[in-house]
Amino acid sequence: MNIKQALVVYAVIALMAFPASAYNGSRLSREPVDDFTLIDQHGENYSLYNDSNEVVVISFIFTRCPDVCPVLTQLIKGVESSLTETELEDVTFISVTVDPKHDSSEALKKYTELHGVEWPHLTSDEPSLRHVWDTFGLVVEETVIDAHVMDYQPREASLTTIDTQGNSTVMMAELSGWALTELMAEQGQWEVNASMSQYGHYVSGFNGIEGTYPDWVWELNLWNESNASWDMSEVGVDSVDVFENPHLMWMPSSMNRTNLSAPSQEGMASMTVNWPNGSSDTQTLSEMNGYTLTLGALNGAEINSTIEEDPSFGHYLTTLNNETAPSNYTWWWNLYAWNNTNMSWDSTNVGMDGISEPEHLAWAPSTINASSIPWPVSTNASDEACNGHGWVMGSGNSAHCMCDEGYGWDGNEQMTCVPELTEEYTVGHSTITYILNPNRQPEVAWPGDNWRVEDFTSDVREMLDKHRLGDNDPMDTPALSVVLTSTAIGAAIIMRPQRDEAKGEKESSTPDDTKQSSHSLVLRRI
Repeated sequence: MNIKQALVVYAVIALMAFPASAYNGSRLSREPVDDFTLIDQHGENYSLYNDSNEVVVISFIFTRCPDVCPVLTQLIKGVESSLTETELEDVTFISVTVDPKHDSSEALKKYTELHGVEWPHLTSDEPSLRHVWDTFGLVVEETVIDAHVMDYQPREASLTTIDTQGNSTVMMAELSGWALTELMAEQGQWEVNASMSQYGHYVSGFNGIEGTYPDWVWELNLWNESNASWDMSEVGVDSVDVFENPHLMWMPSSMNRTNLSAPSQEGMASMTVNWPNGSSDTQTLSEMNGYTLTLGALNGAEINSTIEEDPSFGHYLTTLNNETAPSNYTWWWNLYAWNNTNMSWDSTNVGMDGISEPEHLAWAPSTINASSIPWPVSTNASDEACNGHGWVMGSGNSAHCMCDEGYGWDGNEQMTCVPELTEEYTVGHSTITYILNPNRQPEVAWPGDNWRVEDFTSDVREMLDKHRLGDNDPMDTPALSVVLTSTAIGAAIIMRPQRDEAKGEKESSTPDDTKQSSHSLVLRRI
């Protein structure tokens, strides 16, 4: 082999060993981040640099987040599921909270169980977390978190349905006493015997215990907050507004209610059944989710529907307004969530049970174009609102502007949207996820939650390949390892100037670090 042939061989081997990077996400050029030790959902310490895995995917979330965070978690879960077992040996996923006052280890554990994920979800005291936020150039503003969480008003949520002919119906959220009875009976595994009358649902029994009229019947009571007492409901269960009367109780009409316990104030609503023998059972509705909104809104609008439940997937819609999705899956009822950032309907990556505190949801046949679904009524911006550069979310003291891209609040004036003149700014509904290389350098950034699992997975594999990890480790190929061992020095000498030059060109064309934020985040260049 002459020198020229050797150069060709060395070049080919070097290119195989050091493939060029072609990421789908935003390429970054940063120093390694500082080490940190936080506490995971099991109460155990987790240290970034003590983790033996080479590539790290890190996201920033908070459990009270009603929209982006659950979607992001499910997207990352999809990436994790897409990797092979060998690849996963070299990849770690971690999520760090930006809401330490509320996100204890217990809260994070509940969040991971809800979403069916096991990777570390980390919290700590605020100073320790602020060190991490600063490391990644994140400015966490507590007022933005609180404003976003506080602004959630169940009454402002809406549900849109589209039938197979393209006809749409928009309903505001409702939760009647009957809908709560159904929800709590399902949760508590109570059997409810009810029939329809001209006055609505008539409940005659629980768990096979029937009233024996005229001795007694099952009586509906509402908690009177002003008098701190249980009062017999003056209306039927269908006419009870749970948003106004969140605590319901069923009891034998012959029972003395004056000695009954007050309801727990935990959660947003509750229902108690007092049994004839004097014992009682209580179920609590912790929060609104996609299932609650769907059931309540359809129930209130008297739209016939069938919602079934799968042990692993949760609740899903099979029939809407007497139209049943075919069993051969030529189409199905698909769930969409309103994306406040892009002002568009996005097909959800989670079932309706996994959508916490939903704002605007839509059900439509899977064959429909999402752009044909009407916008939620509350998202229409006017020339007067937010200076014409956004729209108002929330009401009363919780009202604030959701500003268009490139605009933000004028200081603490949350009802204004002015052009942003600084490098630090807040975008209301977004977040960011980083991919760190084995040197713990943030090398790729993925802003928002509007990305595809396949594209993100491709970037993880690209980084594994670049660093010869996972399924792409050339040392796993015996013949190649022998050749690399015998030619590594020559290849390095020949190829290094070219790689350095290519690297310089690559970095010179790299855009500035992506500026995005979470509900509570401001991305800062570092």
